[in-house]
Formats: sequence, C-alpha cells, structure tokens
Amino acid sequence: MNGRRVHRRDTYLEIHSTVPHLTAMGGGSTVVVSSINGTRTFTTPGARHGIRITALCPGEIETNIEDNTSLRDKEEMAIPVVWPEGQVPITGSVPGCSEDVAQSILFPVSDKARHITGSPFWIDGGQGLLP
Repeated sequence: MNGRRVHRRDTYLEIHSTVPHLTAMGGGSTVVVSSINGTRTFTTPGARHGIRITALCPGEIETNIEDNTSLRDKEEMAIPVVWPEGQVPITGSVPGCSEDVAQSILFPVSDKARHITGSPFWIDGGQGLLP
C-alpha cells in the first residue's frame, strides 16, 4: 500500500472512530497530524455537531521517517513539487523535534481555539515561507 493511501486511511479511521464519541459528548476537537506537503482542502461535516478538526502540518522534524518510508510507484504518483530553497530559517537550519509537534497539539484541542476549525497549522520554522 502506498504512503498516500495509508495516510488517508489513518485519517479516515481516526475521524470515523472519534466523531461518534465527540457527537455523544456534545462536541469537542480532534487534531490530524498531516505534513507541510499534505495540505489539501477538505470538508468538515462534524461542524454541525460542534466538532472542530485541525490539521497540524510539520515541516522538517528530526525523526527516523526515512527508515520507515519507501517510495513506490513513483511515476504513477508523481505530482510536480516546488521545494523551498534553504532549510529552516527561524532556527538556523536546525529541524524541529517531536516535542515541537506535541506542544502544538495543545492549542487546537483547547477551549481557547473554540472558533477554529478546518485550518492547517504549519510547524515548520518558516520553511514553508521560503521561495
């Protein structure tokens, strides 16, 4: 199974199993950890039930993702991508860490974000702003 199908399936399973519980509780929030490269427009049918969905989109994060990722069907799945020049400007080219992503989850699931839904949050140290 290719990576894009796995990620969509994981997201579907998360939402599919979470929304009934959130609906029963009268609303709530869930966070989808996506990627700076995975931003796409999607609808949020849970909004009428008071459910907020936020997508966190990490940029370069220090992980072992290369060890667990393989590229298959490259020609079939090819989408032209323009990569930013340089690295992570805010931290002097030092990638973020998993703690940066974990801390970023706290805000969108809090009551302080009660009026935010369907919004991606980039955790990329400014990487996505590079030309």
